[in-house]
Amino acid sequence: MSKKNNSSGAVKFLIYILIFLILILSFAFLFIIPQITKYKNAKATYVMDSKKYTVLLEDEKELSKKLSLIKEENKKIIETFSQEFSKEKFTTHAKKYFDEVKLTKLDSDTHSQALKTYKFSANLKAQNPKKFYNFVKDLENYKGVVKINFPITILSKNNHLEIKFHLSAYSMNSK
Repeated sequence: MSKKNNSSGAVKFLIYILIFLILILSFAFLFIIPQITKYKNAKATYVMDSKKYTVLLEDEKELSKKLSLIKEENKKIIETFSQEFSKEKFTTHAKKYFDEVKLTKLDSDTHSQALKTYKFSANLKAQNPKKFYNFVKDLENYKGVVKINFPITILSKNNHLEIKFHLSAYSMNSK
């Protein structure tokens, strides 16, 4: 009887081991393998995003170099726009060429996000038209951006010329 009992105990033991293995494998298939799949997907996404980030970082460095080069090439223009327009400084500059200078501010100043625009009406008196042309040519050397708008009216009165025009002055908005 002990042999029979012993063999039935071994069979029971094998059945328990088989049930235990089935539970372990089902646990692996139900919980661990889906997590491995999620991990592989997350890792693939990370690698793809990492490659995109590297490409974007290289593009940013290249664009930064190009921007620095453009800023260096246009340094004088940027500095000119950086100068805040001063009516008094412009009047002083214009008095080098004209006997009388009168600037009247127009109400239509505009300020965009990057640029301030000032508009003036100019009334000038000069002895000859050459002074006006010299003044226009010397605006290239003025420490600000000034645009003379058409029409330009030149009238001769009492041995002098009266010159009238509108001008716009520009500077960077310091926001």
